[in-house]
Amino acid sequence: MKVVLERNLDFKQFQNLIILTFCCVMVLLVMLNSLQLGSYVYGKVALFLFIILFFALLLTRKGLYIKNNNLYTAIFLFGLVLKGELLQTAEDDGLSVREGKLSTSYNYSNRRRGLNNWEPNLNYSVACFTINMIDEKGDFKKKIIRLTKPEKVKIAIDFIIENLSLKYN
Repeated sequence: MKVVLERNLDFKQFQNLIILTFCCVMVLLVMLNSLQLGSYVYGKVALFLFIILFFALLLTRKGLYIKNNNLYTAIFLFGLVLKGELLQTAEDDGLSVREGKLSTSYNYSNRRRGLNNWEPNLNYSVACFTINMIDEKGDFKKKIIRLTKPEKVKIAIDFIIENLSLKYN
């Protein structure tokens, strides 16, 4: 049983990877149209493989799956598990959700103090929800998954409660 929840990359990573993929596609098209077919074959093949890899990274999603009554967090590509990580669960464990901010900042260096006034603020933050495993006392035990959409959090919690003996607090 598995549930695929949301995109594996945050917004800025997704945006930067789209730009990089577009640039690589343009360079490959220029190489294919302007050079002889036999020249720079290894460069063309390598660039084509990078483009395939970038598209695959753009399409990866994160989620949860259960195998042999064990909970795994996973990265999926077209519903296939690329990477899974086992989470040790016990019967007296519970679930909790913490709300916070997921922030990425691309700050410049502070070497040139006079230019800091003109530097743009590249900080991007979004609300996030972290599903945690807690023990019977309510103490933090382990992070399960971090999601950005509240409806996906509900789907993940329902999936875990239905398939395992964990309870939601």
